[in-house]
Amino acid sequence: MGIAMGVDACIASIALWLTYAAPSFSIWPSSIAKLWWLLPIASVFTVGAFYAFRLYHTIIRFAGSRFFLNSMVASVVVAWMVGVIGLINLYQSGAVPTAIFVIYPFYLMVGTAGARLVARRFLEMQLHPDAEPNNTVIYGAGSGGTQLYAALRFGDSKYKVLAFIDSDPSTHGHVLNGLNVYSPEELPSLIERKKIQTVLLAIPSLDALERAKIIKELRILGVNVETTPTFAELINQQATFSDLRTPSIADILTRTEVKADERLASACVTGKAVLVTGAGGSIGAELSRQIVQREPVKIILFDIAESALFFIEQELIKRTEQFEGNIEVIPVLGSVVDKERLQEVLLEHGIDSVFHAAAYKHVPLLEINPLEAARNNVIGTKNVYEASKWANCSSLVIVSTDKAVRPTSFMGATKRIAELIVQALSSSKSDMQTCIVRFGNVLGSSGSVVPIFQEQITSGGPVTVTNPDATRFFMTIPEAAQLILQAGALAENANVFVLEMGEPIKIIDLAKRMIELQGKTVKDASHPTGDIEISITSLRPGEKLHEELAIDGNLVATPHPMIRRSIEKTLEERATLAALKEIEHAIHGGGIDEVVAGMQRLIEGFEPSWHKELNKSEIEIPTKATPKQPVQIDPESEVK
Repeated sequence: MGIAMGVDACIASIALWLTYAAPSFSIWPSSIAKLWWLLPIASVFTVGAFYAFRLYHTIIRFAGSRFFLNSMVASVVVAWMVGVIGLINLYQSGAVPTAIFVIYPFYLMVGTAGARLVARRFLEMQLHPDAEPNNTVIYGAGSGGTQLYAALRFGDSKYKVLAFIDSDPSTHGHVLNGLNVYSPEELPSLIERKKIQTVLLAIPSLDALERAKIIKELRILGVNVETTPTFAELINQQATFSDLRTPSIADILTRTEVKADERLASACVTGKAVLVTGAGGSIGAELSRQIVQREPVKIILFDIAESALFFIEQELIKRTEQFEGNIEVIPVLGSVVDKERLQEVLLEHGIDSVFHAAAYKHVPLLEINPLEAARNNVIGTKNVYEASKWANCSSLVIVSTDKAVRPTSFMGATKRIAELIVQALSSSKSDMQTCIVRFGNVLGSSGSVVPIFQEQITSGGPVTVTNPDATRFFMTIPEAAQLILQAGALAENANVFVLEMGEPIKIIDLAKRMIELQGKTVKDASHPTGDIEISITSLRPGEKLHEELAIDGNLVATPHPMIRRSIEKTLEERATLAALKEIEHAIHGGGIDEVVAGMQRLIEGFEPSWHKELNKSEIEIPTKATPKQPVQIDPESEVK
């Protein structure tokens, strides 16, 4: 502050001298000679006025338009104060101080403001004196781009922003914050002329398709690409605007983002007591976030994993602070295998809606731990259904997987048996509305292919792909959770709902995209000098080459465009429950062969990869439609 006051005092005297010296082209004009005592008075008045207008309380690096407006007003005040004093002595001195009222405030304002601009520029240059400048352009000249520019300019940033890019023709050729705005077509030449290294995509309102298209176009130009968070991430307080990040694989999925139908999404949760099993897992945690956003009375987070439960509880408590109503967030340690624990929790908290996301899901791991897989996925689901019905819950949503369709893995078989349990138990009259929601892979879930590829790329490769022709369906975790909530509002009679997953993606193409997103190149026969090699292994035990979403391929529309109902053959209730009872006894007794035999009675053609040939039972389970006929499943009917 002292330095600023000293500089202003000097500028005030120099500006007053210049007011009279410039017109007369004299170093010491007669006006100043007669009114020389006004020079120190001008300095004192300037420091006093600037202090009164709080100009010395502003950090120079963050000085904005309001600061310079106050500087202008203060300069005018000083000029008139000095001018009035000069007028009083007009007749005694013979000097005419008229110029003080017009020219002096201009000189004073330019001098003091200019000194601050020079100081700010000097400070900005000192932020990274030894760092190599990262020549950057901001893609987006709207509010998003200007906010990002301000954050980078006044923050501790490594980026040197040289221009703006925008697709709006009305902005082309204009100047924004002292930088030119160019069209996307001019970007290649701009990169070459100005040695651009990084493009910052700052249009949070972009939908998924537009974002994916722009990122792909930028990647072709050979520059680093980073993006600001989306509006959804900003609204949900998952990130701040200046949290730049490298585009994720979710950013280049060419899927149309469909906004949630809030009438459906809120039906089972708003104003209700909700329980989520597996709340610490990828899907369970995101379901819990989406539920809290729609203001339930309370949410019970049910999980056996202590650490995961703790972290999601802490996150949700912070999220609930933004709501006026009191949303109770209650973590409950427990296992779905413990039916009495489930009943106790459901009854104690008066639960209205249950979302069952707890499951063991890692295919290779469950191939070598089949009994625990069956215990958790089969008995656990049966317990959740029976406990929810016993506690008079109004809604139950079961989260399933595409691996339950004609399963080849033990994990998929346990999920298919879980579906059959819910369908069989729901066939009797009940006030509880139940549904099964089936979908494919979600990006970034624990143990999924995306984090595995990410780790392999980070460590320098190779990236392992089981088969060059293998395909999978993908969607983001938030999208899946949002659709699960909406499917809950459509639940009745244990319908199977299939989420619209779009077109399946080749795993090898996914690996290539992830390598490119990290700014690296694929090393292969055509590019022997590439960075990351892709190694082809073989399908692991239980894995399919292609996944399916519906057993009979008969999907019908629902009120939501991204949710379809699968029309599937159902098995006769009494015989199904008898077979399920045998499976349950075998699980408790530790007889894996008996478990497999029971599964084979219900799942046509199922044979675990590790299991020796068994003599399959001759008993067939009839369908409801034709009680005396065996179930016939056409292996050719698939949803691609």
